[in-house]
Amino acid sequence: MTLRYDASGLSPTIIGDKMSVSGEQRDALRARLEEALGNVKAAHERGELGFIDCPDFDAQEVQAWAADKRAQGFTDQVVIGIGGSSLGARAVYESMAELPDGGLRTHFAENVDPVGVANLFDGLDFSKTLFVVITKSGSTVETMTKFWYAWDRAVDELGEDEASSHFVAITGPDNAGLRALADDKGFDTFPVPPNVGGRFSVLTAVGLVPLALAGYDIAALVDGAGRARDVSMTDSVDDNAILKAAADMFELYERGADQVVMMAYSDQLLAMADWFRQLWAESLGKAKNRQGEEVNVGMTPIKALGAIDQHSQAQLYMEGPNDKHVVFLEVESFDREVTVPEREGLPESLSHLAGKSLGEILNAELQGTRRALQEAGRPTTTWRFDAVAPGEIGAFIFAWEFITAITGELLDINAFDQPGVELGKKLAHGLLGRQGFEEWAEMARSDEAEASGEEIG
Repeated sequence: MTLRYDASGLSPTIIGDKMSVSGEQRDALRARLEEALGNVKAAHERGELGFIDCPDFDAQEVQAWAADKRAQGFTDQVVIGIGGSSLGARAVYESMAELPDGGLRTHFAENVDPVGVANLFDGLDFSKTLFVVITKSGSTVETMTKFWYAWDRAVDELGEDEASSHFVAITGPDNAGLRALADDKGFDTFPVPPNVGGRFSVLTAVGLVPLALAGYDIAALVDGAGRARDVSMTDSVDDNAILKAAADMFELYERGADQVVMMAYSDQLLAMADWFRQLWAESLGKAKNRQGEEVNVGMTPIKALGAIDQHSQAQLYMEGPNDKHVVFLEVESFDREVTVPEREGLPESLSHLAGKSLGEILNAELQGTRRALQEAGRPTTTWRFDAVAPGEIGAFIFAWEFITAITGELLDINAFDQPGVELGKKLAHGLLGRQGFEEWAEMARSDEAEASGEEIG
């Protein structure tokens, strides 16, 4: 089984010249692509960009540990994390057609919405639930508050000694938050590599531990990532589909396509678009380039689900501003199938559907939508999965991580920091009374007099 990148929807002969990417345009980027690849390789050799090493993860060790945990009688796990500490694992988990035998039912406690948290925890049997707490820093507000709530509930129901065996911590090697608590309580722990940022961490313990507990084949996942890494490191642009994809993303952005719609024609792949949104937005949306000059670059990632969003978004994509690049996720063979019955009584206008599989119908919808967009001169590319299988998922994840790194080089920005989110964190800590954050609290409250709003209903 393989994963393929198809850029035929960018051909000038298919969509015209305005938003196409020709071979000549890719050739014009060749020197910059080669330089970008060289920069990424050099950073990796310096010990940076640890995501490139993730396909070497020892999956067997984690699988053995997870099998032992499952044998202890757990039926459920709650993954407590947010952003890069949960989106990747959730995306891969939701790509499964069904839960493997013996795999733990998995719940993701991401937001701090009180209703959602209360409803989730009230439905748990704590005696059979494992809590996997994930935060690289060890101090993420949304994660640590839910962890402390889970710990309190577990201690009340099980006693502290028993509760300790129900918690796993995945965190940085040295911090005074989760790491210190985990060591004190005797939790099982796994490290987050210091040179792997959260949104690039799904192929570390951050994603692989909860996935192994769910019974997912993490060995095949990292093997697929390794195959994509082999492609990504190929020096020849002509033989490197991942570099070509990065070139297409960048060239379309330069032409005005500053919105990227990832449209999955598979329910199993929709959460992949959620993961992609964080990876793409947080990595490439930057105010300044490496010289400190204000550039305000970035592409807005949008998720869509076919065929549903043909009935809500496609009108805009077809006739609205030509500022979107639609990235289709296509599945050639589904794990399960449903066939339209050939029972008599179907109206003549629908009789051609009898005997068709739903997968066949879904892919016809995809092909029709894609061709209609092309007729309207809208740029499209397609990522084609032979099947939604661990190897293809691993390849997809690594490919997009590498595309992100290369695109950051082409934009001349740091794709591995997120300065734009730090101020909001400081203001929130100030409002919540953290010692030493009084000035941030004052700043956060400075607009209260004007923020009352006007009554509507």
